[in-house]
Amino acid sequence: MKFSTKFWLTIFTFLPIVFIILIFIFFFSSFLENIIALETHQKEFPIELIQSFIGFFILIILTALVSIGFKIYYIVHTNNNPTNDTNKKIMWTLILIFGGTVASIVYYFIEITPLKTIK
Repeated sequence: MKFSTKFWLTIFTFLPIVFIILIFIFFFSSFLENIIALETHQKEFPIELIQSFIGFFILIILTALVSIGFKIYYIVHTNNNPTNDTNKKIMWTLILIFGGTVASIVYYFIEITPLKTIK
């Protein structure tokens, strides 16, 4: 595997974790401020709350797309790997489908990291 491919796989494998942390930070910084503003100005609805929802959902959709995309990549990788027997292919496919982001990270360390790097 090329070094650049391994480098990008490393970044995109851990990107959903970074996005989840950003979602929590965004939630606590943006929504809580807007909820406090909503309680103090009971007659006015703060438009910033709707803008926060839009940004929040864009971040969630981006996280889901990256996570699903790399799950599909890893499933294809495990099924195209000639060193894997049928049982191992089925096992990794099921783990990747049902394991979430943690399964992708485990697959990266077990199957991708040991591959020889070609410069």
